[in-house]
Amino acid sequence: MLASLPWLSALLAGALTALGIAVLARYAGRLSLIDIPHGRKRHPARTPLVGGLALALGFFLSALIGGQLGAVSPAFWLAAALLLATGVLDDMREFSSRPKFAVQIAAGLMVVYWGGGLLTDLGDLFGFGAIHLGWAAVPFTVFGFIGVINAINMIDGIDGLAGLLVLASLLGFAAIAQAGGLTGDARLILLLCAALAAFLAFNLRTPWRSRAAVFLGDAGSLFLGFVLAWYAITFASHPSGPMQPVTALWLLAIPLFDAVRMTAKRLCRGGNPFAADREHLHHLLLGYGLVTSKVVVIIGAVHCGFVALGLANEFWLHWPAHVMYLGFLLLFAGYVVLLRRLQTKLAADPAKDMPPPACRRQEKK
Repeated sequence: MLASLPWLSALLAGALTALGIAVLARYAGRLSLIDIPHGRKRHPARTPLVGGLALALGFFLSALIGGQLGAVSPAFWLAAALLLATGVLDDMREFSSRPKFAVQIAAGLMVVYWGGGLLTDLGDLFGFGAIHLGWAAVPFTVFGFIGVINAINMIDGIDGLAGLLVLASLLGFAAIAQAGGLTGDARLILLLCAALAAFLAFNLRTPWRSRAAVFLGDAGSLFLGFVLAWYAITFASHPSGPMQPVTALWLLAIPLFDAVRMTAKRLCRGGNPFAADREHLHHLLLGYGLVTSKVVVIIGAVHCGFVALGLANEFWLHWPAHVMYLGFLLLFAGYVVLLRRLQTKLAADPAKDMPPPACRRQEKK
C-alpha cells in the first residue's frame, strides 16, 4: 500500500527519523555517541552524535515497510550498512583514517562488482570524443566513490551545512531518476530526502534554537556520502543513460570544490590529506565575521544554483559535455582564487585565528 503512496512513505520516513533522534539522544551518553568540544571543535556544548544513525534507520525502516527495498541492488544496502557501522564505531572511538579508508575501498568494490556501478567512459569532456577508461575503469570508479564520500565528510563542519547540501543534491538525482523512468530510484531518494529533512529540523540553527540539538556524526556523513556516490556512479553508467557523467560534478559541486582544494593544500604541505583543520570554505566565511546561519544560507544557495544548472542542461539546454566540464573547471579556479584572497585578508588580521595562504610544508612542533 505504501509503495503506491510515495508521499505517505516519505512522511513515515520523516516521522521515524524524528522518533529515532528523540530516543537515541536520550541514550547518547551511554552509547558514547557524544561530541565534546575541544581543540578545533568549537561548538558550545556536548552534543549527541545520533542524527546520522537515526536518519539511516528511518530511511531503511520506511523503505522496508513500504516494500521499496528491491528498488536498488542488495549491494546498496550491504555497503550502506557497512559504512554506517564504521561511522558509528568511529563516532564512539575516533578511528584513524586508514581503517575507514579500507572500508570505503571495500564498499566501492561492492558497488563495482555487485551493484553494477562501473564508469567505463567519462563522456566527451574535451571535445575530441568519449574518454574510454578501459583497464582503469575499476580503480577510477572506486577512487571517485571514495572521493564523494570524503567530500561530504569534509563539508560537515557547521550546523546544518552538510545536510542542506546533500538534500539539494539528492533532489537533483531524484529529478533525473524520475525523468529517466527510474521511478523506484526516485521514490527511494525521496524517502531519504524526507528523513534528511527531519534531521535538519534538529540540526539547523533557527530563531528559536541557537545551536544544533544533534550532529550528523561520521555515521551520517559516511552514509550520505555513500548514497550520493552510488547514484552519481550508477546513473552515469546506467544502460539507459539517465545522466551524463559531467552532470554529477554539477550536482556535487560545492562538496567537490572544497574537498579537492583542501586535499591539494594538505598534500602540498606534506600532511595527511584526511587530517582535520579549520581552513574549509565555511571556516573562512565564519572567520570573515559571518554568523553560522548566514554561512549555511550563502553556501546552500550557491550549491542549489549549481544543481539547478546541471539539471537545466540535462533537461533543456543540452550543452555539450566539454562545455559543461570547462565551465565547471573555470568555476573551480575562480573558487580557489576567491578563497585564497579571503584567507590572505584573514591572515593579515592578527585578531583572526586563520592560517596564512602560502602552500608550504608544516613546521614540526
